[in-house]
Amino acid sequence: MSAHLTTDFVAREMEARGYRVIAGPVVDITGGTADSRQVAPGDLFCAFPGERTHGDRFVADALAAGAVAAICSTPPDPVPPGKTIVVAPDTTRAVGELARAWRLACGPRVVGVTGTVGKTTAKDLAAAALSRHFRVFSRRGNYNSREGLPLALLGLRRDHEVAVLEIAMDTRGEIAYLAGIALPEIGGVMNVGLTHVEKVGSIEAIAEEKLSLARALPADGTAILNMDDPRIAPEAARLACRVIGFGRPGPGVDLAFSGEAARSLEGSTFIASFRGETVTVQSPLPGLHTIPAALFAIAAGIALGLTFPEAAAAVSAAELPERRITIRRSDTGATLLDDRYNSSPASLAGALRLLAMATGGRRIAFLGKMAELGEHEEAEHRAAGRIAAECCDILFAIGETCRSMAEEARALGHPDVRWFDDKYEAARALRELLGPGDTVLLKASRSQAFEDVIPLLEGEP
Repeated sequence: MSAHLTTDFVAREMEARGYRVIAGPVVDITGGTADSRQVAPGDLFCAFPGERTHGDRFVADALAAGAVAAICSTPPDPVPPGKTIVVAPDTTRAVGELARAWRLACGPRVVGVTGTVGKTTAKDLAAAALSRHFRVFSRRGNYNSREGLPLALLGLRRDHEVAVLEIAMDTRGEIAYLAGIALPEIGGVMNVGLTHVEKVGSIEAIAEEKLSLARALPADGTAILNMDDPRIAPEAARLACRVIGFGRPGPGVDLAFSGEAARSLEGSTFIASFRGETVTVQSPLPGLHTIPAALFAIAAGIALGLTFPEAAAAVSAAELPERRITIRRSDTGATLLDDRYNSSPASLAGALRLLAMATGGRRIAFLGKMAELGEHEEAEHRAAGRIAAECCDILFAIGETCRSMAEEARALGHPDVRWFDDKYEAARALRELLGPGDTVLLKASRSQAFEDVIPLLEGEP
């Protein structure tokens, strides 16, 4: 029996649910994708509906690129020989059903993690640490949505002992839906913040969504909760499953940290305590704001049966193939902290405090809009301006939304605040003043596309 998902498993499970199946030969499926441009040989292509077009348009391209199977609502005509095709009117539902069936067939112990910020970092660190003791499955990137998480599960193998998955939400009920597919035994709730408030209506609604992961756990499961978050902590007393609370020492905190110190961009060090034992943890993640991710990884190890020292040592020894903050170099001799993946109030505050630790030159913040904050947008950008005033020597605020950020920093007496409407104009101005030893933090929501200005700052012609 193959360790991989196979086309005959897909055909059998989908036929049992009433879908039309055009069966091809029995071959291994090594992963799932919804982007025909990223198909690798052995993939299953999933034709999801999009805002502008439907994935059905690209099934033939995906099969030609090496996909061995596809789930679509309209099959290509003609169907290429040697391919397995599942025809489903609702492809999102069908892929979710397949992913759940395959997860049950493989039977790993599933660790899920959610939160407004930091869930990808927590997932990646936990997967890296747990890999020192278990055969771990985890897909790189943020495969965490109604479409993305099922795609990730298609890469699971029967020989994996543990699966570490990120679970996100964009609409009400999404986390509970995804938990019904992944069936986590262990679930972490990292924090509750304002991102997505435009879509679900209130911070209270966001909290309900995030906490639905903990509520979906079985009675013999383990919830890992951030007790420093006042919207999460009260849930600990309501859950029937085991709870490992983490945070600073206090009521309900089982896994506590103290004595934290930064090791510049190399990572962070802190003291962790659990049930009377104390160890020093050297996390590979830079910035003190990443300590909760390290605590989650330790708690996940404990929930899986590791001793506290074993779990802590695994985090200290974890090797991450890539980090969310990428360190780049400018030909001017400046260091660029590329943290443009996304931006929210909590992650921006953490990144600014990381910038504050830079030495040797000027600390420069090059900041753009935080998205999806709804009616809280101006207040949160003003709050970011206050933090920036404490953490940087020069503030570049880009875009109309960031005008309030600049105003707030100036009001606090910051001596060098520069506002620009256009990111290219801002980048050219920054380029002119960069010198050896300077450190620049670039951060904004993905919609701002700050990657467009990085070549200019690096010095590419």
